[in-house]
Amino acid sequence: MRNYVLRVRYLGDKLYGFQKQATVPTVQGEIEKALSLILRKSIRTNGAARTDRGVNALNQYVNFYFDEKLDTERLRRKLNSMLFNKWIYIKDFFETDLLFHPRKNVRGKIYSYILSDNRENAMFLLPRVYFYNGKTDFNLLKKAMDSLRGEHDFVNFANKDRSQPLKNTVCTIYDIGVIKKGSVQILYFYGNRFLYHMVRRLVYFLIKAGTGNVKKDFLENPFLENAPFTRQVLPPEPLFLVDVYYKNGIRRVK
Repeated sequence: MRNYVLRVRYLGDKLYGFQKQATVPTVQGEIEKALSLILRKSIRTNGAARTDRGVNALNQYVNFYFDEKLDTERLRRKLNSMLFNKWIYIKDFFETDLLFHPRKNVRGKIYSYILSDNRENAMFLLPRVYFYNGKTDFNLLKKAMDSLRGEHDFVNFANKDRSQPLKNTVCTIYDIGVIKKGSVQILYFYGNRFLYHMVRRLVYFLIKAGTGNVKKDFLENPFLENAPFTRQVLPPEPLFLVDVYYKNGIRRVK
């Protein structure tokens, strides 16, 4: 038995999320279909992150098990010829240790969200940019980002699910930052784990904070009860899974 890893990128607005579904095209479903056709055997994969419909990925990791030694570079080219029109691209394909699992071995992930306050420029970047009205005070934005760093209970930014009252909502955000490129701003989040819709809620809170709509108490502590602007879920198309980190990387078997 051998363990193979694919490093994948995709445009999420063309697909119905990562996780395989029976009736609609998904990233996992299209990859499994292509692998099964090429290898003439039913292939089942595992992914590092179950991104929602509309969410993009620059580096998503997928593995599968196969009995034989494979020519990974030849197969990578063949997969890309089949998947490119599905808005999926295989960046890398290699063999690794049998114990590696792309989801269970994750130590951290980076997500980014693309914003613009310039309506004219944003129009040409849609749907992978979110336009908002108002000018950002980057000092206020920095204060809000500082308050979110570290280990906290992110229940304010989590889905309200009464069926799971004991659900763990504690996460650690190692870093948050903003990269400015002309009229475009890229917010990035590096953390050990993220709750469902958490990043898109964080972005909305940061927009409101940066445009002066969040009072000082909540700006310094968004984890207070009744903190404003923590429930809105922004569109998925400007969200990117940038990368996934593993404690010791992913070892290549030659």
